[in-house]
Amino acid sequence: MHLPEQQQVYFRAGNEAAALERADEHDTHLTAWFKLNQRNVAAREHLYANIPYHFVFKEHAWCTRQRGGEKIVSRLYSAQPSEGERFYLRILLLHVPGATSFESLRTFNGELFPTFREACLARGLLQDDNEWNGTLLQVATIGTPWQLRQTFSFILSHCEVNDPLTLWLTHRNSMIEDFLRTMQDYQAEQAALGFIAGIIGQSGKRLSDFGLPETEEAPVEPPADLVYLGQEADNIRSTLNPEQLEAADTIIRAVMNVHNNSPQNNRLFFIDGPGGTGKTYTYNYIIKELKRRGMKVGTSAWTGIAATLLDGGRTVHSLFRLPVPIVETSTCNVPPTSNHATFLMQQDLYIFDEASMIPKHALQAIETMFRDISNVDNLFGGKVILLGGDFRQILPVVKRARPAEIVETCLKSSYIWPTVQVFRLTHNMRAGQNQQIFANWLLQLGDGILPTKATAPFTNSIEIPETCIIREQNDQSHVDAVFGDGNLADFASRIILTPTNDVALDINNKILNKIPGEIVTYNSADSVVSDDPEEIALYPVEFLNSITPSGMPPHNLQLKLGAVIMLLRNLDLKHGLCNGTRLIVQQLRQHVIDAEIITGVATGKRVLIPRIQLAPSDTGLPFQLRRRQFPIRLAYAMTINKSQGQTFNKVGIYLHRPCFSHGQLYVAFSRARSFEDVKVKIHQTEAQGYVQHKCYTPNIVYSQVL
Repeated sequence: MHLPEQQQVYFRAGNEAAALERADEHDTHLTAWFKLNQRNVAAREHLYANIPYHFVFKEHAWCTRQRGGEKIVSRLYSAQPSEGERFYLRILLLHVPGATSFESLRTFNGELFPTFREACLARGLLQDDNEWNGTLLQVATIGTPWQLRQTFSFILSHCEVNDPLTLWLTHRNSMIEDFLRTMQDYQAEQAALGFIAGIIGQSGKRLSDFGLPETEEAPVEPPADLVYLGQEADNIRSTLNPEQLEAADTIIRAVMNVHNNSPQNNRLFFIDGPGGTGKTYTYNYIIKELKRRGMKVGTSAWTGIAATLLDGGRTVHSLFRLPVPIVETSTCNVPPTSNHATFLMQQDLYIFDEASMIPKHALQAIETMFRDISNVDNLFGGKVILLGGDFRQILPVVKRARPAEIVETCLKSSYIWPTVQVFRLTHNMRAGQNQQIFANWLLQLGDGILPTKATAPFTNSIEIPETCIIREQNDQSHVDAVFGDGNLADFASRIILTPTNDVALDINNKILNKIPGEIVTYNSADSVVSDDPEEIALYPVEFLNSITPSGMPPHNLQLKLGAVIMLLRNLDLKHGLCNGTRLIVQQLRQHVIDAEIITGVATGKRVLIPRIQLAPSDTGLPFQLRRRQFPIRLAYAMTINKSQGQTFNKVGIYLHRPCFSHGQLYVAFSRARSFEDVKVKIHQTEAQGYVQHKCYTPNIVYSQVL
């Protein structure tokens, strides 16, 4: 690997001229690769590093390999960022197949770039501030001023921008264009800045943090339609069953008592119910009923009652800025005098959904934080807290922990739990009369009381219902069983669930290949977060590219028009862009992905998603990976943990290994509505498999938390 005219030449002293002449006559491995691609069309499919698997270098040329390719170990010579153009050449060789010259390597989208570094930047393989300017220029061309402001807010919240003020001034006129129709220039600027402040405020940030001018007045939102809200609340109330009504009325009464300074002893509640019993439906009624009484949805500008719906610890981390991983000594980084604290104090009701997944230390840190910012020495500073969930489902994830340690981390082991008033929902609202057998079977599965196999093999395993079993054992059988009889419109409501992340990624790629259309590939820019050059040198870029930690997008992100994707970060909770939101790709641009939301309160809305900076600290790696990539993944398959809280028309469960966590099998089955909607494929192991016509797998349940 060498730059143009910089190949190594070996010679004995005094023979320099002859050595240079020989070098001009013979190709190096790299220049011979260029010539191979010029004459051999098939070779253009391979990256330079993979050529030795298919060709052999003989007499200064690459020739077709006849045998032995499976025994080859191929690698590129290393290069460090300090080596300049040689380092950038190496990056291009890792990503550009079929180059026919050095100029060909520096060409992208028909444009020849003067340096290898600029070619890397154009391909998005390096991290540079110019990308943000290019992103905003593209959004200004294809999107609305509203979308431009939202994208600018995403960049501020999730990317390390060196000069945010210049970026704002460059695109200011495009961002205020719609406001100028009804406002003067200064008012339009204030309105745009207020919009941006509202989005970055969800991450606990302010305009002044980025050197942007603060707004003189807080942004004003349009008042709620109280008549419409009242009609919706009445309609929902008329369909609530007695269990739901008791819980809702008690919680609403508690909130109103606190708001009116009336005595109210109990302010902590838990709605306990399996999937399909209407927990979310009950939350929606509570929220609408509070709003119809003249209360406003809480923002940093308004006082009054509001309900903030949080999901299973993931949104909790974002809103309360908890450290990850969460331990007993964790605290919330929310200063009492901050705008974030003011916003939190203005809310009188918090709803934590999927609370069974929240580690007790997280909730205890939030509880301590509320005491601190309110200066009130009562639980949660006197706030009304509504928790909801199902302890049959997945408990907090504690890596490499024993069952007793997982139970100890559970919410029920917290000092808060004895003060919680529990409401139990038992009537399955999701299943029809002919589906009650499935609902009852699910409860037995979740409670761990299904009959188990008494003899070997697969002792103490449960039997998978016959109607759910996929008998074929070929690689594609689970894909065909779920997606084989559907069209693109059906794909959005179907899913394959599996215990581990790597298998979900593989299944997604298989399904993408079944979708018609051309694949568009987006490569990430990866680096190690460190100031130590020696540590950075330990992890070459191709190694960073090869890993995909849980919760991260892949380096090589492949998409097609019409593909179903899932958001991996909270971008804008208020407008429905939160971790787990599913979307359908409408357009694939260089800097943004245009997609339509298909789940949640913002269903049907078109959004533009830019690349952002992702650098999680809980990946289990010995270093911190920084990846600049679109925060999305394909969503035809996902881990069972990620699926919690969602419902699908058809569910495939692929158990390449037994479920390894409390409640995983229960969660997987409860994503569907009936036995007919579930298809299960078991990979034969020592712990699970087939005995004659029956299929068995373990089911791990920690009964002490039920």
